[in-house]
Amino acid sequence: MLRKANAGPRGCLMNRFHNLGDRVTVQDLNGVGYCARLDRVGDWAFYVALSLGRRHDVVLDVFFFPEPCGEAHPPHGRRGELLDLSDEAKVELEKRVRLYYEDRLGDFVEVGFRLCEGDEEPELRRCLIIRRDYDVLVLPYPSHAHRFGGRPIEEFAQGMPCPTILVGPDRENRLFVNSPARIWMDRLGLQDADWQEISLSSS
Repeated sequence: MLRKANAGPRGCLMNRFHNLGDRVTVQDLNGVGYCARLDRVGDWAFYVALSLGRRHDVVLDVFFFPEPCGEAHPPHGRRGELLDLSDEAKVELEKRVRLYYEDRLGDFVEVGFRLCEGDEEPELRRCLIIRRDYDVLVLPYPSHAHRFGGRPIEEFAQGMPCPTILVGPDRENRLFVNSPARIWMDRLGLQDADWQEISLSSS
């Protein structure tokens, strides 16, 4: 369910990113995607995504997978076939994710939760290209060369056609961005953040 957002930011990390500049409207930015990871690095990425949703008054879509975001797992299929999850398992998983983010969302209510039952890359590309759920993607960055979507997360991010931001791995305000994101940093209001473009040669 998507609900209308109310006012200002909560939490020190959220304030830090919200205050990087005045409110900016990014042309054609209609939504922010975030892949849930229920730990400290996941929280860092979540608050960056949330700050973007607040600043640009757009929907924040929280994507969550049966396995924790970025955890190794056997491929579900070459075409991103879905896992066979029972209805009870789906309900329990969504409940756990919603409860985890309830307090972290504060008074921000324009948020959607989506269970992704296939592999990461086909699921996220489907939500980007076919469903048009988001225009900017924010991912937790637990470690260099962390596996995501069957390859190092740096390669995954650079391979995405939309602006993609990795948050971490050593501190909450450290951002690594792909090539499309690099030219959006001013418009996103993140130009004063501690960021650099992803370099695959050093990943």
